[in-house]
Amino acid sequence: MATLLVMQGPDKGRTFETGDEPVVLGRESDQVPLSDRTVSRHHAEMHPENGGWVLRDLRSANGTYVNSIRVRQPVRLKHGDQIKIGATLLVYTGDQSLPQTDRVSVRDLIDLDVSSRNLDSAILSTVSSDESVVIAGPEVTQAARAWRVMSELTAAIGAMIDPNQLLERAMDLVFEELPVDRGFILLYDREGEELIPQVVRYRRRKGRLEPVDKIATSQKIIQHVLERREAVLCTNAMTDLRFAQDGAQDSIHNFGLHSVICAPIMVRDLLLGVIHIDCSAVAHTYTQEQLRLMSAIGQMIGLAIHNARLVQQQMKVARLAATGETVAYLSHSIKNVLQAMQSGADLVDMGLKNQNLDVLQKGWAIVQRNLEQIMQMTMNMLNFSKTREPNLRTNFLNRIVEDAVAGLQKKASERDVQLTSDLDSSIPPMPLDAEGITQVALNLIINAIESVEPGKGVVRVMTKFHPDEGIADLIVADNGAGIEQSRIEELFEPFKSTKGQGGTGLGLPVVRKIVREHHGRTVVESEPGVGTAFRIRLPAQEMRRQSDDTYSTGET
Repeated sequence: MATLLVMQGPDKGRTFETGDEPVVLGRESDQVPLSDRTVSRHHAEMHPENGGWVLRDLRSANGTYVNSIRVRQPVRLKHGDQIKIGATLLVYTGDQSLPQTDRVSVRDLIDLDVSSRNLDSAILSTVSSDESVVIAGPEVTQAARAWRVMSELTAAIGAMIDPNQLLERAMDLVFEELPVDRGFILLYDREGEELIPQVVRYRRRKGRLEPVDKIATSQKIIQHVLERREAVLCTNAMTDLRFAQDGAQDSIHNFGLHSVICAPIMVRDLLLGVIHIDCSAVAHTYTQEQLRLMSAIGQMIGLAIHNARLVQQQMKVARLAATGETVAYLSHSIKNVLQAMQSGADLVDMGLKNQNLDVLQKGWAIVQRNLEQIMQMTMNMLNFSKTREPNLRTNFLNRIVEDAVAGLQKKASERDVQLTSDLDSSIPPMPLDAEGITQVALNLIINAIESVEPGKGVVRVMTKFHPDEGIADLIVADNGAGIEQSRIEELFEPFKSTKGQGGTGLGLPVVRKIVREHHGRTVVESEPGVGTAFRIRLPAQEMRRQSDDTYSTGET
């Protein structure tokens, strides 16, 4: 079976697949009917012969052309041949399957040292890397192919920051748009001394599973491309003296490699490596246009890799800066806690020496309070930094909240803050990570206690069940200073505390992270001068993770 793809003319975009019988191309054809008025009724004929297809002209008025050469005698078609009849341009794809490739290990699959083999290769054409990446004077099919490759590479540059992914995508495009049996990409190592295989790809033909052997090519071809910085089109003509030194005859003809394109991968004057493709002459022989296209692809790959490396370098610098800022921030907070603990320890020591129980109790209270603070800080750092799935088990929300309130009554009393609770007894057992929800309740209640004025502050902890929605709410409300709506999102920025030296800025980010792990929402209702209420909305039944991760002002 053969496939004909219309690349130009009134039927552009149509695909015709043949059977095993002769096929007529023309306006009145039953197999390949064309609406092009410049095509004869019976313009040309294709017939199978010895496993392939032969094309002959049927005395058409405008003639039949294969690869821009007029058909005078029957022509055996090769994969990728361009057939032009009238104003219609078709591409013959033979019996090759659609571009599908097998990815294999890149190590030990390339043989660049074949000097002992008594064969040679010849450069048929070269393209300097300084030439424009615009393909000069192409046929329409070549222009379309070049446009698709460049568009896809441009999209990949914008979407991918991993150089390895960029190389894989680039090789995908090459296999999709060009007849390639095998291909590989070599890049210099970080020292710029050794070429390392990054991508090695083989094409598998329909119905044939070919063994994976080393791709053998000439070291001198690679060296020529690197030294001259130009793409080369080679064949096994055994006449090119540029690859013959001291009588040695290198070859790219081993394993049936007849047609080869090797192009440099570079950006500006920086040489990064080479891209190498080959194809059996039985299937196709590369053209000057394809050489120019591969040269352009090499330059685009170089630009993509260079940009990806710059982005990764900037990200690394940004991560280091963020890490340094985080360490400095946490160190400052920990130092404050340790200084307070040291003061308490000094009082404990003084009380022991003087047998003064009041001083001893006062000092121990300071130590205990700061131990709780550093424990809370440590738990927040752990919960914020690690990625995990919540350990969902059937739990009672009210019981978790009751324990949190009871544990913080002493802290509220010390600050002369009224801490009350009002829990909805209708809340059913729910899938909850008890440790995570405990951390949520503790962080919210602690923040509320510390945000209200001593002696006047009131913190209310409530739960409420909404059976119609299948949602249970945990609400922590205070009568503190409140916050403007425009600044609510700032509350959840890591290491940005509104308590000055009294907090690490991790409490609320941890709350949001744990709530999201439960597929819940955090709603903030606040009014300056009145107070703030945090409403945690948790599903009463286990739910799938929401794909929409956007949050409006006041709701996270």
